Amino acid sequence: MAKIGLNSFRYSVLTETATGPTYEGAKAPGKAISCSVDITSNSAMLYADDALAESDTSFQSGTVTIGIDEEDIVTMAELLGHTVSSTAPYIMTRNVNDVAPYVGLGRIVTKMINGAYKYKVEFLYKVKFSEPQAENTTRGESTEFATYELQGTIAALSDGKWSVAQQFDTKEAALTYLESLLVAPTP
Repeated sequence: MAKIGLNSFRYSVLTETATGPTYEGAKAPGKAISCSVDITSNSAMLYADDALAESDTSFQSGTVTIGIDEEDIVTMAELLGHTVSSTAPYIMTRNVNDVAPYVGLGRIVTKMINGAYKYKVEFLYKVKFSEPQAENTTRGESTEFATYELQGTIAALSDGKWSVAQQFDTKEAALTYLESLLVAPTP
C-alpha cells in the first residue's frame, strides 16, 4: 500500500469537559499541500540479570506541520488566538497576551492498495498551533508560488487519547467520518 495523496484538512476548536472532548463543527483551514507528524515517545528499559527484563514506550507529545494554500485572516485568528474584526474587510490584531486554543485536526490520506483507491482519515484530538514564520520574496522573471506552513504541538486528551484513524473505500465516506469527529454537541 502506497500513500499517493493528501486532502481535506479539517479543524475545530476543542473544549474538554468531564464527559469528553467537544468541538464546534468542522472547518477547512485551506487546501492541503503537505502534512508532517513527528511523535516523541517516553522510553524506559529495565535490565536485570545482565539482560533486558522489561521495556516500555508510550506517547509523550508530538508536532504536526501542515502546509496550506492560503492564509485566511479569519482562520488564522481562530487557530492562533488573535482577534479579528467582525465585518469585512477583516482586520486581525495580534497581542502578546493572545493564547492559541487547542483544536482537533484531521486529514484524508489517499492510498493505493492492490490497484484500488482507499481513503484513510487520520485525526489528532488535541493540537495547539504556534505563530508561523513569514517569508516573502519579490516576483522575478518567473512566478513562484509561496504557501503557508503552520506548526502545532500534539497533546493527549485527559483520558489519554491523542489520535484515531480509519480507512474507507470512498472519499465521500472518509470526509463524512472526518467531519463527524468535529460535530458541535447537540444542546
